[in-house]
Amino acid sequence: SGASAHSQALEARVQRFKAELNASHINIHAIKRLAFQGIPDKDNLRAVVWKVLLHYLPCNPEEFQQVMARRRTQYRVFCDELILDPKRINSLHATSPLGGPSVSHAQSSGDEPGAEHIDQHQTVTASSGRAEDAEATTTHEVHDPLRPQDVTSSDHPLSLEQSSHWNVYFQDSEIMAQIERDVVRTHPDMHFFTGDSPEAELHREEMKRALFMYAKLNPGLRYIQGMNELIAPLYYLFKNDPDPMAQQYAEADAFWCFMDLISEFRDHFCQQLDNAETGIRATIRRLMNVLQHWDYELWRHIEVVNKVDPQFYAFRWITLLLAQEFAFPDTLRIWDTILSDPHGRMDCLLRICTAMILHMRDYLMKGDFTVIMKTLQRYPPVDVNILLSKAANMAPCREVLGNPV
Repeated sequence: SGASAHSQALEARVQRFKAELNASHINIHAIKRLAFQGIPDKDNLRAVVWKVLLHYLPCNPEEFQQVMARRRTQYRVFCDELILDPKRINSLHATSPLGGPSVSHAQSSGDEPGAEHIDQHQTVTASSGRAEDAEATTTHEVHDPLRPQDVTSSDHPLSLEQSSHWNVYFQDSEIMAQIERDVVRTHPDMHFFTGDSPEAELHREEMKRALFMYAKLNPGLRYIQGMNELIAPLYYLFKNDPDPMAQQYAEADAFWCFMDLISEFRDHFCQQLDNAETGIRATIRRLMNVLQHWDYELWRHIEVVNKVDPQFYAFRWITLLLAQEFAFPDTLRIWDTILSDPHGRMDCLLRICTAMILHMRDYLMKGDFTVIMKTLQRYPPVDVNILLSKAANMAPCREVLGNPV
């Protein structure tokens, strides 16, 4: 029957993935060829393959455990170093009964990647940021909270010095508030992210901390609205791993994979680069040039005749890697292809965006400004495999445009 034939074909694909992942050395090109056609929702294949494609796991499976242990520990060090707890700021200069400093600074090994970002003068606290944890670790300190403090001290709450621990803490609080506003709104239709259940609250807390760590380690960019949409699929995938150890470290794994994913698209989030060659406006212009190449008449109808500014729909498509345009399972399927495209993630994204516009051609050609805007801002339900197939059959954007995307 057709159902059993489909089941057999699916099982055959699962076995091909497993064969590649169990080889003594993973052939990254073979894995990409398989993933490009979609990764089966079985045996947690997608989580492992994405970790390989996002350079979190090495191509030698024997090194998987060692690499994960090292990077998970490193993430923990980042959390311990960079999350300030106000309960401990006042105690920084207090002395312990033994006469030494009451709080020691956690040090990370300088040869770890990213260790140079750590400010060694930050206070150490539990990565959970919970007050009771901090209190438990400071009970031995000789410190009278009612003792008058020198207002000129750099660690007085009213100090305006940039290096003040309190100043840093207040800045951190602003960043965390912004992250919280976005994370609470992530996929409101999914119980995994939304609601008052302890599980959903834990998921939001872990996503918030991972995004906060990114902001602290990238002070030039910090956190920008929308980044929550890029970490959500990664975290969801890793938190739903049947392996309890993988679930436990989903936050750290998602953090590292997010770092790799956004490294290619970070300029789209940087307002100062909006008009630069790598900024979002230039990327949207390239998208319009690609559309013009494939269907001049449609491009002219949208942008010249009806004067629809592509920023009104393409800005979100590109910055969020289409994460808000489709149902969540469809987003995962689209990302399979984006992460494994032989011509690169950006090139693939622009071809999929072009395919989305071409797919609605007949409807758009009959429409005016309002119809075009509504259609592209709220893309109609579609079988995403049709869009991906259309995009796969297009020549790479860099060939069409004559320059790298």
